[in-house]
Amino acid sequence: MGSYPASNKSKEIGLSRTWVEFEDDWFAQGASRRVYKGTFHGTPEKEGKRCVVKVYKEEWYDDAKDYAWKVDDLAYCKANEMAQLFNMHHTAMYPTSINRKIEFVKPEFTRVDAHATNYFLGFLPYYRTVKGKLAFTRDTVTNVIPSNASVLVERYLEGDYVKFTSNTGFVDPENGALPAAFSHFTYHASEGEILVSDLQGVMSGTRYTFTDPAVLSGGIEYGVYGPTDLGKLGIVKFFKSHSCNELCKGLNKPHIFNVTRGEQVVMDQIIQNMSGEKSSTYTYQLGKSSGVSKSEVEKLQRKIELETVPEESDSDVETEYHSGLQQIDSAYTTMYGELQSSNTIDQIKASISKSMPDPSSSYIHSLRIFSDSNSDSDSDSDLFPDLHSLRIL
Repeated sequence: MGSYPASNKSKEIGLSRTWVEFEDDWFAQGASRRVYKGTFHGTPEKEGKRCVVKVYKEEWYDDAKDYAWKVDDLAYCKANEMAQLFNMHHTAMYPTSINRKIEFVKPEFTRVDAHATNYFLGFLPYYRTVKGKLAFTRDTVTNVIPSNASVLVERYLEGDYVKFTSNTGFVDPENGALPAAFSHFTYHASEGEILVSDLQGVMSGTRYTFTDPAVLSGGIEYGVYGPTDLGKLGIVKFFKSHSCNELCKGLNKPHIFNVTRGEQVVMDQIIQNMSGEKSSTYTYQLGKSSGVSKSEVEKLQRKIELETVPEESDSDVETEYHSGLQQIDSAYTTMYGELQSSNTIDQIKASISKSMPDPSSSYIHSLRIFSDSNSDSDSDSDLFPDLHSLRIL
């Protein structure tokens, strides 16, 4: 294996006695890290082998501390767990077909060696210049590769590097069918807890080898798995874009409920502004691109409920919800006309009973009608106190 010209060093990785050397100039960067070409040293089995070194940005690490690398490790562990389940499932379901396995590159974590980022002229430190934080700029090494910064190291992947899927629904038209089915499988197998996406790496005749996945959380907390965890909004976006294939047979899909019409409007606004391109989308970009505040995005993550339902079910992540809304809108129109000619509470109640659709209808399964005694003073309940506030969820 060849090696790269390098100037920077890491501390030893765990107890392995292995360390890495990496170049001054990064070749890619994301929200939290800059990516460099590097070389392993220290042990005979790894000496001289190429690697990829991802240095956490100082501003990200200062804000997140150990959380910065721990969420990346957590995302890998979840993705790897799902890959093992998928491989067993795929082998059992399709034993005679072309059966590519899925694996994820295991990340290793260490820190930049503080003594390797500068030279000394006598007793005075001399700081090298390296590629700056922005492309086509130069800066001192300590401003870009801080001493003791956290570092993620991955083995170098031989072959053509391909972006198979993104975390906002993009799927490579030539080789993305199995990766997309894997993402669908992860939602099914985890019972809606997560969805693994943003799959990139290399494909061989026997396997897909992925690196740096995004894990989307189906829980109440937003961004649990790092800056590419778009949460429930990302899950909904995936299924809006996803076309099931043969490998998706029998896999559950999400069904949205417990969302008001106002929240649905905000949710649609965010999802419609999610990039459909190959590049990863980060949590901070959701509000920026859609004009929705971070607190509102976090509120939706807590409020939205996604129920896993069989693929064959009439319920669908989009069609059923909007069918329910159409019935409710129609009911409101009818009810409004009836109320105009109603003079007593009994007539009003009769109008509502007549106008509202059957709550057991499959089209409005996710829409709940209930009375709320804590309504605002300007609501319709002030006009009709016996009704309190009729709210549609």
